Amino acid sequence: MVSDAAMRDTVDRLVAALGGEVDAGELRAAFAPRLTALGDLAKVIAADPRLTGFADHQRHVVSFRRRGPSAARAVVRAGDHVWELDVAVEEQPPHRIRSFTPRRAAAGALPWDQVADRLRALDHWESDLPGAVAARVRHRLRQAVDTGRAVGLACAINVSGATAHREFFGTGDLRTYRPLDGSSVFRVGSVTKTVTGLAVLRLAEARVIDLRAPLAHYLTVPELVPADPGDRPPTVAEVLLHRAGLTKDLAMRRSALRQAGSLAEAAPRITLAWAPGSRPAYSNVGYELLGLLVERCTGEAFADYASREVLARNELHGVTLPTPTATVTATVTGHELVADRLAPVARTVEPHRAAGGMTADLAGAVALADVLARATGPLGALSAHASPAGPGRRFVPGATLLDRPEGTHVWRGGSTRGFTAELLAAAGGTVSVALLAATSPAEGLREAAADVLREVRTG
Repeated sequence: MVSDAAMRDTVDRLVAALGGEVDAGELRAAFAPRLTALGDLAKVIAADPRLTGFADHQRHVVSFRRRGPSAARAVVRAGDHVWELDVAVEEQPPHRIRSFTPRRAAAGALPWDQVADRLRALDHWESDLPGAVAARVRHRLRQAVDTGRAVGLACAINVSGATAHREFFGTGDLRTYRPLDGSSVFRVGSVTKTVTGLAVLRLAEARVIDLRAPLAHYLTVPELVPADPGDRPPTVAEVLLHRAGLTKDLAMRRSALRQAGSLAEAAPRITLAWAPGSRPAYSNVGYELLGLLVERCTGEAFADYASREVLARNELHGVTLPTPTATVTATVTGHELVADRLAPVARTVEPHRAAGGMTADLAGAVALADVLARATGPLGALSAHASPAGPGRRFVPGATLLDRPEGTHVWRGGSTRGFTAELLAAAGGTVSVALLAATSPAEGLREAAADVLREVRTG
């Protein structure tokens, strides 16, 4: 475990770095390779719209709280603005920063304690679970809502493919306090990657592509430039399993990517950060490339192909993908939580259509969790493609297998500004859980999904 003193020192160094007070050499020494691989970190930080104004004022850390063995959250005041910084470090000295997330409290954000009681008056549920099990599920979800300060949360639990429990907490909009219900549509962020992974597997099943072939055999733009001249190109399978040598995102503003229209136009050449196959590293860029691969090999828009071959084939009604000319609309308003203050998020467009941007209602989300459960059974489409992703974790196309003492779970989470989604199912089993929240970050939601799944399986 990283000591409190080392974590606090890291927070202070991060605040200085984000404020432009650290030179290039110190930046490279302070951050992990997956971040320095983005290029000039000073430019990356300066271009981050989330940090607008951060460097313009004197900054001081108001509070500091541990969030695990190697992570912390700090509240930082800069002028009249309040920021919240989540930071995680490598466990081994010198404890380089491996991830950080800045959030700024919006003007007029509402303190949680001013809205909590009114939100609880909107809660409603229906259940076919045994009474004692349903009560324990409700208690655990209520705990997650209160701890995570979620404006709204929708939960569905399927048992043997049939919905056995639905529960709705709070609202989809703090301006109206309209209760959530089964018609509420949420943004689900990276849950989109599940559909992309299944779409690529459909092409492989039809022998349109070979997963063992280099991605460049099918997709030449963007050109993937090797980190070292002798490195081989990544295969389609390595892109699917986050082992292609790609960083999570590109060192460019998301607005620039949206304006370009596609990843190929925004970044015709992408330099890999390390050799393909050498390490797992989660990548939005990789899945956007897979979306382009689908379009290149089918001659149609990714949304059209994936809607027909994945959504329709699996009867995933209520799940919608964005098209090149139209985004999909959520009926729920996302809310951002910063320092226990909540504010609605202005409508934003996810730049990665094949890695994010999808919407779903509760029925569609839990049906997708069922698809994951079936696809990770002994004969499932995903089961043959597992790749190590860390202790107790394996990547499969579009999802992650979590190896637990009680068995293997298949998980797919998604987060985009204002929204959090968690899908969890017993791999190859009968119980699936979907949680959709109208808040980001929704701390503890993944653990709540795991506890609910365990409760239903053992209850």
